[in-house]
Amino acid sequence: MKYLMLIALFVVAASATDNDDPISQESNVEYNGKYHYHYELKDGSKATQDGVLKSVNADHNGESVNGKYSFVADDGKTYVVSYTADENGYLAVGDHLPTPPPTPVSVLKALEYIRLHPYKTPEQKQ
Repeated sequence: MKYLMLIALFVVAASATDNDDPISQESNVEYNGKYHYHYELKDGSKATQDGVLKSVNADHNGESVNGKYSFVADDGKTYVVSYTADENGYLAVGDHLPTPPPTPVSVLKALEYIRLHPYKTPEQKQ
């Protein structure tokens, strides 16, 4: 997966026009699965990503990725997205991204009741 991301980064960099030439860029890939890259473009776009190989359990290893990117949109505002991707999935956070509504109090009370009073089969009740 990390190699696919690095290849995609190089393809984007290779196809960039003069307006997209990086102001700064850096990358570091280590043999243990750890990597880092960062770039900033003339249009104000920036991206940073760090990854590390980690043991998920005894049978599986996986990559844990943390990153952040920002860009200036057509409305002139700068939008920032931070993200993590690991064995728990992909989670993006940004002030402009939609968020779910809060959990209703009645649902929270029901979940607490279930936690305090777990279901027991007739055999377990004896």
